[in-house]
Amino acid sequence: MQANQGRLLELLDQEAATGDDLSPAGDPAVRAHLQFLADALAAAAPDNQPMSAFGDRWPQLLAEREDRLDDERELARAAAAIDLEGQFGGDARDDPSAHAMTDRRVRLAAWTRVFLDALDAARAPAAPVSPAAIAWMDERQAYLANTIFAMDRGAKEAEQRRHGPEAIDDADVVNRIGQAAMLQAHIRFLLEALAETLSAVPGGDAPPPGPDVLSGPGA
Repeated sequence: MQANQGRLLELLDQEAATGDDLSPAGDPAVRAHLQFLADALAAAAPDNQPMSAFGDRWPQLLAEREDRLDDERELARAAAAIDLEGQFGGDARDDPSAHAMTDRRVRLAAWTRVFLDALDAARAPAAPVSPAAIAWMDERQAYLANTIFAMDRGAKEAEQRRHGPEAIDDADVVNRIGQAAMLQAHIRFLLEALAETLSAVPGGDAPPPGPDVLSGPGA
């Protein structure tokens, strides 16, 4: 666990040095967490499987998909706008906090699909896993929401233990915790989807590591 924490902190520092958005769920933090996941998947694969090189190949595979990331964001943004209005009514369009939350969801959904597309490319000629993984996640959105809530609550309780009951009265602290919980929950959710689907597709790989491999700062 300690080794995992060190690796993730190293990746976060590297991405922070090259990015402008240093928020807990900004694109640099997302890239660091996905590199961490790619490394874990590669380490769990036997040496003779294509996925064993995924960690090394991920940066280049991502660079080849920059346009795809923008396209996925637009598709996710359209779907999220419909969901937001359906859940909270037309007034949600004028709520800045709702827009901020929706933007994070949109970006994470886009990153997830690009990551899966890159993973399929790294695993070729094995059958793609992305359709099964996306279907698995689409069917379990309530579970994802509960995971985010549980991580958020756990992080707030830890903050209070460290700094006292008033620690989460600060809106900036609450926002930072919420962003971190959302990102960590999405990464864990993605790993769980792959654990359920990778070994089931034709030419499937060995099962990936369990969610505990993602133990890191705030996890």
